[in-house]
Amino acid sequence: MAETLRQAVIFLSHLCGVPLTHKFIMPHMGISVEPTALDPLVPAQVAVELDVKDMKLSAGQLSALTVSARFLVDGTAIGEGTAGARIVNPATYERFRGTVPTEPPAAGEDLLACADVGHATQRNVMLGQSRRPLVWPLRVDPTHPIFFDHPLDHVPGMLLVEAARQAVRAACSRPDADFAVFEADFTKLVEFSYPVDVAVTPVGENNAHAVMRVRMRHNEETLMSLLARVKVP
Repeated sequence: MAETLRQAVIFLSHLCGVPLTHKFIMPHMGISVEPTALDPLVPAQVAVELDVKDMKLSAGQLSALTVSARFLVDGTAIGEGTAGARIVNPATYERFRGTVPTEPPAAGEDLLACADVGHATQRNVMLGQSRRPLVWPLRVDPTHPIFFDHPLDHVPGMLLVEAARQAVRAACSRPDADFAVFEADFTKLVEFSYPVDVAVTPVGENNAHAVMRVRMRHNEETLMSLLARVKVP
């Protein structure tokens, strides 16, 4: 759902005339998932209803927007989400980023076991071995075919969301744990050259759901923060 919403923001912006050369900075994304009783043996036909709002123009060009999405199966809502974006030209984007090394990192060799974070292969693991309680180093594989299906100059937000989900799974010792709701704030780009810690803080219980905050930190600066309500087992 999160990746579909991310693509929708970009696609709808281009439909509104944004050039393909422009860059997208997404400061926030939120997703919620409804409990469903879908048959796991039948492929779900998901429809997505999109609503564009809060559109802003700069010199006649779309410069910001918010997209809301509803995900439906046979007319029944199974989830919803909202994401916003700032849209900038290449020159403005370069000023925003500043001067940073852009060489992709080498994938780490100290990964958590894939079974511990709910995956079948080590290639999908985004966390290294913990050196402190509830803190794991972020590990980025720049050859991953999903997160790097096109050239990127920074760590993509969807990889950060997946790393946060894996950190919650490791913190709960529940490889099957997943988000019922998450709200993610992306404060700064996560550069390839940054060593990043993924830290989990239990916030409490809310209607029998575990609530956890995940922070991505570089030199004690929070680059991304995600607040999640975890599905009941």
